[in-house]
Amino acid sequence: MNLRERTLVLIKKYSIVPRKELGQSFLVNERVARRIVELSEVENLVVLEIGAGLGALTEPLASRAKLVYAIEVDPLLCKVLREEVLKGYDNVVLIEADFLEFTPPSVDVVISNVPYNIATPLLFKLARECFFSRAVLTLQKELALRITSKPGTRDYGRLTVSLDAFFSSRLLMLVRKADFYPEPEVDSAVVTFERRKPPYEIIDMDLHLELVKWLFTQRNKLLRRALRTVASKLLSLKLDDEVYFDARLERYMNKRVRDLKPSDFAYISNVLKEYLITEGKQP
Repeated sequence: MNLRERTLVLIKKYSIVPRKELGQSFLVNERVARRIVELSEVENLVVLEIGAGLGALTEPLASRAKLVYAIEVDPLLCKVLREEVLKGYDNVVLIEADFLEFTPPSVDVVISNVPYNIATPLLFKLARECFFSRAVLTLQKELALRITSKPGTRDYGRLTVSLDAFFSSRLLMLVRKADFYPEPEVDSAVVTFERRKPPYEIIDMDLHLELVKWLFTQRNKLLRRALRTVASKLLSLKLDDEVYFDARLERYMNKRVRDLKPSDFAYISNVLKEYLITEGKQP
C-alpha cells in the first residue's frame, strides 16, 4: 500500500474530515516524502516535526533519526498516529499541542509541512524562540520565493530581510499541489534554513524587525519619505528630526525601500537607535 492509498484508508476508517481552519492537507506522494527526509539529513540526530498529520514524514524520519518530537494539534490525528502509523517506533515522542503556544525542546533539525495559515508566525517563532541548527520547511511556493528573493525583485520583502538576520535560506525543490490531499490551491516549495549569527551588526533586534515591518508597507517609496510615514509606529516611540540629516544615512535616503539590502536595514536601524526619544519629549 503506497502513501496515498494508506492516507485515504485512514481518512475513511477514522472518519477524518480535513480541517481547513488548521490548514490540513496531507502529503500523499511517497517519493516526495522520502526526498524531503533525505534532504533533511537527520541520521542519528534529534528532530522536531511540526504538524505530524498522518505521518507521511514522521515515519521515514523515525527510521533515520535518533529521536523525533512530533507535534500535532488535532486529537483525532494523534489517535491515528498512536494506533496505526507509529506503533512500531520507540523513538518518537508524540506531543498533542499547538506549536504556536508550545515551548519546544532544543533539537538538531526542524521539519514541517507548514500549514499555510500559520506560516508567518511559525517562522518568527522558530527564529526567535527555538533552538536548532537547521530547518527544512515545505511552504507555499509564493512564500518560499519571497523568503529566498533578492533586493529589488518583486518578491523581496519583509520576510526576506527579517529572516536573513537569523538564517541563510535556500530553495531546495518544488512540490506540486497534486502531491497533497485534499489538493490545495497552490504549489509548494521546500526551503532549508541554516541557523547563523547575523552577518552584520544589529544593536536592537526588536527595533530592527519593527523597522523592516513598517518600511515594507512603503516598499516603493524613497527611504526619506518612507521613514517620515512610519516613524510614529516604531515601537511606539518618536524619531528626532535630526535623523534625516545624519551623514551616515545620506547614501540610503534616496534609495527605494525595495532596493535596500538586509545589511542596509541593519545599519539604518543601528543609526536610528541613537535618535529614538520617548513620546512627548522634545528633541
